[in-house]
Amino acid sequence: MPRQLGFIINPAAASGRCPARWVELQGHFRQEAVPAKCRFTSRPGDAVRFAQELGRECDVVVAVGGDGTIFEVASGLLLAGATNTALGVLPLGTGNDAARLCGINDVAQARRALQGTRTKTVDVIKIRCQANGSPVTYHALLYGSVGLIGEALRHTTPRVKRIFGRRLAYPVGALRGIMSYHASKMRVTCDGQTQENRFLLVCASNAELSGGGMRLAPGAKMDDGWLDVNVCETVGRGAAIALLWQISRGRRVNHPKLRYFTARIVAVEADPSMSVQADGEVIGHTPAQLEVVPQALKILIP
Repeated sequence: MPRQLGFIINPAAASGRCPARWVELQGHFRQEAVPAKCRFTSRPGDAVRFAQELGRECDVVVAVGGDGTIFEVASGLLLAGATNTALGVLPLGTGNDAARLCGINDVAQARRALQGTRTKTVDVIKIRCQANGSPVTYHALLYGSVGLIGEALRHTTPRVKRIFGRRLAYPVGALRGIMSYHASKMRVTCDGQTQENRFLLVCASNAELSGGGMRLAPGAKMDDGWLDVNVCETVGRGAAIALLWQISRGRRVNHPKLRYFTARIVAVEADPSMSVQADGEVIGHTPAQLEVVPQALKILIP
């Protein structure tokens, strides 16, 4: 067992069901005499700050929640330069895609990972954008995007998550988002190659899964040093629904408005400005730059 663990718990994860599950798990850790420090989040950004603090004090910092919690904890560790601190995961959220991609499919596997020292080193997406009039930097494990996903997240409310569950909540949010999405004109530059148009979606993925199992980037790997990019120009709502359904199922769709390619740096400007999303969270607005950082983060695995 590592010398010192820090737990960052998101009480809002899984539509508020996380605290009850954490109480039970905390009892197990106490029985096992695990030395630990605990921090509870109350608003967005707390997990970033707590991870920066605990990253300097702990061997492992554990994200207790879903993909959004993991995203903030990973960002905090990397912003603090805590390269020797490993990320631990207790998947108590709705999507839990990052955990699954690291071989952690349930709480039992998460506990086994925390009891050992085996790690997986993964790439991250360094995202620079604007928020509240200032530049901000985050690090995503799954994806960064501009376009429809922001509107989809706005419609994937806690109520939608409770009613439809992990598999359907995000697709339902996306379908609702299509009905209200208005595309801005964007300038997208990928490794120096620029295209300008109105886009439905610009998405740079570091992993195959996101949004509760949607396969937006089939074949993407978290340790290959590349971003898998989807760029889709605007289409009618009916066509958008059909495309989204096929893309989320992991199908490489042959469509004149949709392109797939790999890149290391993706820059997006929009007029008017558009929101930027990462790992299920809205983090700011354009202009934005998304860059792969190879072998940046260690994650404890079973």
